[in-house]
Amino acid sequence: MNNETTILDDDFKYKMDGSCWKFVPPYSEGIWNLEPGENILKHSLLLLYVQLTLIFILTSIIQFLLRRFQLPRLVSETLAGFILGPSVMGYFLPNVSNALFPPQSEKIFYSLTIFGYIFFMFLIGVKMDLSLITKLGKREWCISLSLMFNLLLVGMICQTISQILEPQEYLDDWIDLFTATTMLTSFPVVACFLMHLKIINSELGHFALSTALLCDLQSVVVVNSYNYMDIITNASIRVGIKAMALSLSLIVFVTIVLRRLMFWIIRRTPEGKPVKSSYTIFIVCLVIVVAVVGETVGIQYFYGPFIFGLTVPTGPPLASTLVEKLDTIVTGLFLPLMATFCGLKANLRDLSKGLSYPVVFGMTIGVFFKLIAVYLPAVWFNTHSTDAAALSLILTVKGIVELGTFGTNFNKQVRNTGEFTVAVVLILILASIIPIIVRKLHDFSNTYPGYQQRNILHGASNDDLRILVCTHRQDDALAGIRLLEISHPMKESPLSVYGLYLEPLTGGSTPLLINHQLGQKYSKSGAHRQPIIHVFRYFKAEHPKFVQVQVFSAISPPKLMHEDICWLAFDKSISLIILPCHRKWNAKGELISDSQVLRNLNSKVLRKAPSSVGILIDRSRIHGPSSIFVAPFVYRLAVLYMGGEDDMEALAYARRMARSSRVHLTVIHFTLSKESGYARWTNTIDDEFLNGLKKNDEILGNLNIIYKEEAVKDGSDTAMIIRSMEEKYDLVLVGRRHRSDSPFTLGLSEWCDLPELGPIGDLFASSDITASISILVIQQQIIRDEQNEALGDQSFKFSK
Repeated sequence: MNNETTILDDDFKYKMDGSCWKFVPPYSEGIWNLEPGENILKHSLLLLYVQLTLIFILTSIIQFLLRRFQLPRLVSETLAGFILGPSVMGYFLPNVSNALFPPQSEKIFYSLTIFGYIFFMFLIGVKMDLSLITKLGKREWCISLSLMFNLLLVGMICQTISQILEPQEYLDDWIDLFTATTMLTSFPVVACFLMHLKIINSELGHFALSTALLCDLQSVVVVNSYNYMDIITNASIRVGIKAMALSLSLIVFVTIVLRRLMFWIIRRTPEGKPVKSSYTIFIVCLVIVVAVVGETVGIQYFYGPFIFGLTVPTGPPLASTLVEKLDTIVTGLFLPLMATFCGLKANLRDLSKGLSYPVVFGMTIGVFFKLIAVYLPAVWFNTHSTDAAALSLILTVKGIVELGTFGTNFNKQVRNTGEFTVAVVLILILASIIPIIVRKLHDFSNTYPGYQQRNILHGASNDDLRILVCTHRQDDALAGIRLLEISHPMKESPLSVYGLYLEPLTGGSTPLLINHQLGQKYSKSGAHRQPIIHVFRYFKAEHPKFVQVQVFSAISPPKLMHEDICWLAFDKSISLIILPCHRKWNAKGELISDSQVLRNLNSKVLRKAPSSVGILIDRSRIHGPSSIFVAPFVYRLAVLYMGGEDDMEALAYARRMARSSRVHLTVIHFTLSKESGYARWTNTIDDEFLNGLKKNDEILGNLNIIYKEEAVKDGSDTAMIIRSMEEKYDLVLVGRRHRSDSPFTLGLSEWCDLPELGPIGDLFASSDITASISILVIQQQIIRDEQNEALGDQSFKFSK
């Protein structure tokens, strides 16, 4: 029998040799049942409760005092660690510090932080949209390669300085760790920072996320390749290849087998319902298993859960349920412990011991080089200078990932407490200063400044046209489909249609964005959505080769519906958003609905949209499901062209429609008559645009396109021409915005009741028009760029 075998008897453990020691249970029987001389803090579980209480009270106090600066909570948590650690309490109250934070409690803290870090990385993967990878462009690649070159450059300079000025061998590993951690860009940190600033769904946030993702993927490949090469060099080729094969096997298993399992869980969940708790518990167990197996086969313990998180389909029902169940305990308990743990391990009095020439260079010149490495490529790709500066700061921010890296490597590559303290202080400084500067630089009201043009006019004619059709009821979907039928999808110009059913949130329900492509079971509560879904799927069935259709349902408060529309349009790179007009007419042409709620929604979308917007005024006499089967042999289409970007966008869409021989397009170009009172009116951009079309015979040489000019002197003539043509066309395309001093709308703008439709659209929506006709009022994507706005203002010239 092994003489180390033990048995438990009441409060003592006995060895077989007769020796014994006092066994202290982790829990206490209460302060009133203490034995003489017993220290209640000797019970590990009670001590942990006391430590957590102190940490969260002190963190809340610091956060309250710093609230005016709107700093991340990470700063308060790290400062709390400084105060409770050897920097403050350990120096001034050493006995209290030893009683509250004895050395043996460090292992418990460390285990909790590792456990929390595993689920933090898993949740970051769950929250991440893998479609970001497919949207990476030249600017993201250029910035990421610039950052990788900057890392290699700064790393070589730091190593050279270390070998010349401080040639100690033990510094090499620390310099490598410090340089790599401070120079690399962490996707989870950038994502958390953008969520803290509440700009993660903005265009700048999307730009930063895409770049950070690419940088992180590059760093993962480089770091793991370096590790495998190190294994091959120091061990053997066989061991290195075995480690690589096991790691790849785990990744393949997670991305194929577990991803299919996630889709199976989604298909078992009815639409609009949360995932069962049993599935959630099962996934939590899988996360721990993947982390353990990953650490065993040679991948760092957090990479496996991160990859597993990526396999979870974005959005409801599974991803949203996991975030709802896990986010509070992970970000509210485990991550604060990691930040405080790093503060407890640091000692500000040893700060000078960790400062060396390579470290000082990495903290100053290295960070400056990184800012330049982001700023210059961003400006080169036409990003506004202030947003480029904000982007460079966002990609330089440090956070919990860097703290976790230094914390987990404290006993491996950190020689003394001073070096660790320098790293923690640098992270704290960057996490404190960068949010303040970014708030000064970035205009938070400008969510979609328009770094990329998402409109029809500037899109390639052979690319697929991405259209988002918003509906509130079935008639809206039918009207949208009739418009798409005229858009003539074909091999040379396919259509990608995204249908969005907007449903008001009722009662205490939770806002949802339902993706109807996931194959979920239908629920009784969602039966009213099925007719609208079937309308879009019918259109797909009619054009199986040249049309791609995806249908979503957004359930949110009416005041926030525009956020769902704009975000989906931005996320799917939409070129045109189709909104139904707030006014509805019956088959007799009588006004039956005039919704102020829908009008406010359309106005908000027009102000914030990341793409072009069209408001569809459906005054056709064909209503009901049967209207989708009514397809006239010839569509009579007209464009009213008075000049300006919106009219150009309308004409660009009409030209695309006119590729079909069934569409007869009439371009009506309004010009000034001699009696107008204007001696001269020039619009350089408009003249060049129309002359280019005529020169290429795109209008004059096409048999189904008619070009005609109408001379008018003011808005009254314009109104007469519009009233005379109302019975001649099935669909009329007009621009929404015209200059306030335009002679074509003179008199109409002053009496415009619906400014969101513009003066011409307002005329078509008035009671003066009774014909069966549809009107699409188009606003081209607003590029919020100071230079473009200045040029746009100069393109129009009026003179009396």
